[in-house]
Amino acid sequence: MRTMIGTLQALFGSRLALFERLGRELSPIGRTRVAGRSVVLVNAPALVQEVLIDRADDFMKGPGLRVLARPLLGDGLLTSEGDQHRQQRKLVAPAFAHQRVSRYASVMAEHADAEQRQWQHNDVIDVAQAMMRLTLGIVGKTLFDTNLRQEADVLGRDIATLQRSFARRSRLPVRIPHGPKVGRARARLNRTVYGMIHFRRESGEDRGDLLSMLLLSKDEDTGQNLTDTQVRDEAMTLFLAGHETTAQALSWSWYLLARNPEVFERLRVENGYGLLVMKEAMRLYPPAYILGRSAVRDTRIGAFQVKAGELLFISPWLLHRNPEYFADPERFDPERFRPEREATLPKYAYIPFGGGKRICIGNQFALMEGQICLETIEPLIHLELVSKKAARPEALMTLRPRGGVQTVVRRLH
Repeated sequence: MRTMIGTLQALFGSRLALFERLGRELSPIGRTRVAGRSVVLVNAPALVQEVLIDRADDFMKGPGLRVLARPLLGDGLLTSEGDQHRQQRKLVAPAFAHQRVSRYASVMAEHADAEQRQWQHNDVIDVAQAMMRLTLGIVGKTLFDTNLRQEADVLGRDIATLQRSFARRSRLPVRIPHGPKVGRARARLNRTVYGMIHFRRESGEDRGDLLSMLLLSKDEDTGQNLTDTQVRDEAMTLFLAGHETTAQALSWSWYLLARNPEVFERLRVENGYGLLVMKEAMRLYPPAYILGRSAVRDTRIGAFQVKAGELLFISPWLLHRNPEYFADPERFDPERFRPEREATLPKYAYIPFGGGKRICIGNQFALMEGQICLETIEPLIHLELVSKKAARPEALMTLRPRGGVQTVVRRLH
């Protein structure tokens, strides 16, 4: 009966509720069957380190990204494995080097200011949609030197359509065809990315951005320039991943600030407080709420034996809400991330960007972007929630606020 309940919940219920139940039953590590498949939940920092660092070569990406996301992402950084992944990470790393990321700050501030200028006093806005628009504009300009502001709302809806399709397909034991709406959404995203590639190839310009790096780089195996398809796969991956986690982290940040006006005021008066807000929002509502790995050989985690082919899950949602590491874990408290307090956390108790050799390559980009956007907009704007009801997380590829975050704008200046 428990297996049947777990299967039904996996297929049709709340993913977060499922993981919370498994966390109570299996912590710190244990095995169950979900939707007919043997699954191991790893739910303690020291064991997470074994999976992501010490025994990383015993695992590969889970089928969610490696298989289901491949039609959209191709053979990009998120879906590749082994030597291919190493080569790709080496290829795109310069775009996220510290000295280059720091130069993006002015672009981030300009876009954040331009976004808030559109908000009129007493307007009702979906700040989640606004953050999607903002981060799409930033990633378009910083990584591809392209203005996407006019297309941002349409592209944002397309990304949401694809996320929901991904979530549905990941729950079903059989592969189902995509519907026409999904096909149109994917086609528009492809046109956008291929359009950027073709325009830059024809111009022959080296603008020093990620797109130029991709077009000028050579395949390590063949010595030839990357094909349009290879460039498309890397560009699509970074185009989508480069805005999505930040957009969701910012959406949750504004939601939490609106529910905690005293923190809103602290952000207004203390320089750098936006980084603490961003980190705490990603603790409570980690956009990457689940990490999946497949065992490529028989191995062990601690004293626990893992069989080849078994699926492992690590859930930041569970780790970040564990009272052993975070006192009063449901409370929004950016003070947790004062440097001296953050330093006391066990390694891998807080993993909003994953860890190990597959840690999100844009983690510093995302944190800086979030801090700058919050600290640019907040002195000029106060946001009040339309509804007093708590937001419901929607667990798609990332953790989104279901139905957005409807807010009333109160302009301060």
